[in-house]
Amino acid sequence: MSDFSVQHGSYAEVNIALAHAVQRMGTILEDLNGFLRGMGDATQGQALPLWGERQQKWTRAYQDMNLRLSSGASASNSAADAFLDGDRKGQQIMM
Repeated sequence: MSDFSVQHGSYAEVNIALAHAVQRMGTILEDLNGFLRGMGDATQGQALPLWGERQQKWTRAYQDMNLRLSSGASASNSAADAFLDGDRKGQQIMM
């Protein structure tokens, strides 16, 4: 019978590093969002409508970035799970 072996340790390490990066990016984005939310209160006069438009654009971009960060990490974890599941099924077939 043939031997079949796939090493998944590196993939797990990548997912751990990705999770930490997503967490750091989330913290940075949240800090920036908190700062920018306060800009509307500090804006007066003719700048107020301009800032309002920029604030709405930022809010959409902020939400999109958060969604992409979390969905990217989730997709990577799903891929790792699929590889492991494939290995288990392959092992069962070969036994």
